[in-house]
Amino acid sequence: MTLLEVSFAGAVCVIAVVVIRIIALNRLPKQTFVVLWKIALVRLILPFKIPSALSIYTLIGQIRSTPAFLEAEADKAALAISRESLGIVQGMRGMEYSASKQAAVNLASVSVWFVVWCVGMLLLAVFFMRSYLHCRLVFRTALPVRNACAEQWIKEHPLRRRISIRQSDRIATPLTYGIFHPVILMPKQTDWKNTGQLQYIFAHEYEHICRFDALTKLMVLYALCIHWFNPFVWVMFFLFNRDMELACDESVIRQFGDRARSAYSFVLIGMAERNSGLMPFCNHFSKNAVEERINAIMKTKQMTMITSLSACLIVLVTVCLFATSAVTSADSNME
Repeated sequence: MTLLEVSFAGAVCVIAVVVIRIIALNRLPKQTFVVLWKIALVRLILPFKIPSALSIYTLIGQIRSTPAFLEAEADKAALAISRESLGIVQGMRGMEYSASKQAAVNLASVSVWFVVWCVGMLLLAVFFMRSYLHCRLVFRTALPVRNACAEQWIKEHPLRRRISIRQSDRIATPLTYGIFHPVILMPKQTDWKNTGQLQYIFAHEYEHICRFDALTKLMVLYALCIHWFNPFVWVMFFLFNRDMELACDESVIRQFGDRARSAYSFVLIGMAERNSGLMPFCNHFSKNAVEERINAIMKTKQMTMITSLSACLIVLVTVCLFATSAVTSADSNME
């Protein structure tokens, strides 16, 4: 598949996820939409086709391939061949000249677009690399936290990857970074005596760590650099990050119970009043869409068998319809 073909297939998948998100955001588990975004991400990264008889492209091809359509195309092809054979000797030189001229024009056009794509990709990659270097500078100045609550929480949440909690005076909201050695970075002005708030923050960041959201974000940035010209990939970038936050919020509410909704919402509001700047490689505790997050928290429903089956069905249908390509057997038979 060419870059444009991959980008188009990914855009179709993104549109499908956006439509599902609009319809069922507060009706399905939030992790469902994270899985759907990952499907769209895989479609944008894989450079080859995955043929399926259930693909929407296969269904469209079957609808178009009616007997009347084939008969009309055969008549057109026969008429074109007869006309071509009549003037093939007289127009041979003119055709060769036109073909060579068109090939030169196409080559120049492809070269220009290739240069533009490379420039855009490099500029975006440089921007993200600069942001990454800024993050490293912030992280190097962070100091380890010596707090009984933090140390006790780490003991109660063991992982194969060693988790550490640090603090910095260069951030305003909690965030998580690191894949193999994850770190929960806290602001220096954190109220360490407020153990209730700390439990919510640590639980939220712990969900990011367990789900490898830092690695997922790197893959999203990679896809964004490759498909920077596709506006639907930018839509996926913003909504993907937002849905990862919603999924972690939902997990925290289910962990602490429905009574924690109000307290957790106040924590979100307090964190949203601060701003740590743009750090695309990190998972922030607070995002700009606080209103959407609070609404989602208040509308969080208990997991039931019906919602679980509905989520699995939607994911399966999305994969079959929009993440696969048309089968090639029909095309070969037509040829």
